[in-house]
Amino acid sequence: MNHSTSNQEEKLPFSQWNPLVAENFVKEWEGLRLKAYKCSANTLTIGYGHTKNVKPGQTITKQQADKYLKDDLTEHAEALSKYVTCKLTEGQYIALLDLAFNVGVGAVAKSKTLELLNAGKIEEAKKGFLSFAKQKMKDKNGNILRDEHRRIMYEVVNGLMNRRKAEVALM
Repeated sequence: MNHSTSNQEEKLPFSQWNPLVAENFVKEWEGLRLKAYKCSANTLTIGYGHTKNVKPGQTITKQQADKYLKDDLTEHAEALSKYVTCKLTEGQYIALLDLAFNVGVGAVAKSKTLELLNAGKIEEAKKGFLSFAKQKMKDKNGNILRDEHRRIMYEVVNGLMNRRKAEVALM
């Protein structure tokens, strides 16, 4: 039996990981936009998915985008750390932080997915990640669609599903 652990296998408490280990993964999925735009969720966004205090028509430099991302990752990690009670591998950490970066800390914090991950039910948690690939369906006027039971209707977004699958592959 081999007792040496490679960095991939090492599990650390969430707060002991450096949020910047997720930087390249997030950059790959967010892409870089130096001019403010509205994302698919209709939120003003700039840089690598930065949404805080973005103004219409705003432009930034690549250096500003890099700084925003570092600050955003650190902020998301700090906010999420109080909800993560299990130890994680680097891949699991990156996947979870990317999910929180993409859908918001609140959505992850109260999710069944995080509950499963904290309970060590990794395979079930992986399936939970895929549930975050949907968005509310809207009509051409932007009204949210509901079914005959008045429940909000959702549709899978291919780009989000691909991102969720990439996160799951890290786990």
